[in-house]
Amino acid sequence: MFWTDATYVHSQTSTSATWTINHNLNRYPSVTVVDTSDPPTIIIAYVVYTSPNRVTLTFFSGEGDAQALQGKAYFN
Repeated sequence: MFWTDATYVHSQTSTSATWTINHNLNRYPSVTVVDTSDPPTIIIAYVVYTSPNRVTLTFFSGEGDAQALQGKAYFN
């Protein structure tokens, strides 16, 4: 298998409980999501890889309700 160290950073500027992201890395990368606070807080997301180039992230509150937010997703 050919390995690449390519990464991708997605900035979500509109508030949403679901982010659909085309990262074009042609693999299933690890994902770290942070909010817009200073310093940023890591956010737990439900991750669904819909293809080797696309992922859908969904965020929930502690009560299981959808939680809309802004932030960044780091793919590596």
